[in-house]
Amino acid sequence: MTDGQSPLIDFTARPASTVWEQVVCPAAPKLIFWCWFKPVNFPHGVVVLFPQEIDRSQIPNLTMRAILQAVGLNFQQVTSWALNGMTFDVAQGSNPLLDQPLPPAIPGGDPQVYIACHVPVAPMMPVASPMMQPEANMAMPAFGTTRPSSQGINRVPSAIEMEWLEGMHTEWNSSVMIEADLLRQRKKIVDVSARLKSLNRDLNTDERTYSSSQDKKDWQDARRWLRDCGTKLARCLKDYDIGFTSSAGQRTWFEETYEKFVEKKLPFDGMEQAFRDYQIYHKSLQNLNSSMKTAVQYATQNGERKAQRVINTIQSKVREGNAKKSFMGVISGTQ
Repeated sequence: MTDGQSPLIDFTARPASTVWEQVVCPAAPKLIFWCWFKPVNFPHGVVVLFPQEIDRSQIPNLTMRAILQAVGLNFQQVTSWALNGMTFDVAQGSNPLLDQPLPPAIPGGDPQVYIACHVPVAPMMPVASPMMQPEANMAMPAFGTTRPSSQGINRVPSAIEMEWLEGMHTEWNSSVMIEADLLRQRKKIVDVSARLKSLNRDLNTDERTYSSSQDKKDWQDARRWLRDCGTKLARCLKDYDIGFTSSAGQRTWFEETYEKFVEKKLPFDGMEQAFRDYQIYHKSLQNLNSSMKTAVQYATQNGERKAQRVINTIQSKVREGNAKKSFMGVISGTQ
């Protein structure tokens, strides 16, 4: 499987892996990752693992769609994928999250990606197993299925359940505060993007006339910076609008669970996993907020200000040239 994109396979007929299999991703030819078909603790799926030194969120074009194509899985046979403790429906290849860059692995969390495939029997949830990794012996923890509404339990919560409820309450309220800041960051991104777009233009006739060759080269460089910054801002905007912390991702489930159970201090099934998911959601929002702030700062400093300095220099020469032209016209009596 190391020769680029794999041909589509029949998952049902595909034999289980006996070792980790190397895969080259066509979308990122220099990246090699590993996959394991039908491990004993997840017989109806595929597990994907990236090298420990790789930050998957920093690899351009690395999306779930690219991974599925590299592994050779048919969208008709894939039901969902899971990472960072959250599960997403493939929707026969129509889920927009398939084309989003992979989020970074949560520090201390499970770095693996789980791909569940359609089989006559519902996929079993993976449990811890001593399956050997390429470089280390790491357990394969469980992940949740596609998020249905949680079911309440008609009794008073136990002490540990109360701790989970309090923890979810804290995580959710902290998340809501970050969401308010994210909304402000989104507005900044829209404003900065508009200014970058306005700056990214051709020089007018006077600017071309009075600017030097170096000025023109500097302006072309500045425009490349503007385009690069605009791309980074657009990516952040897309992550905010349809990423896995948005309503298109998992946010609706967290909000409904909080209002239905957590706020009322009512126990429900799967509370321990839900508490971990609230923690992951909170951390994901923090990461997104940091990325958006960094993108705005980067675009302002390396895009807008750099371009403004170059165009100000050129326009200063235009004013100087026009003033000299007017003065010469007066002296010669032509004006």
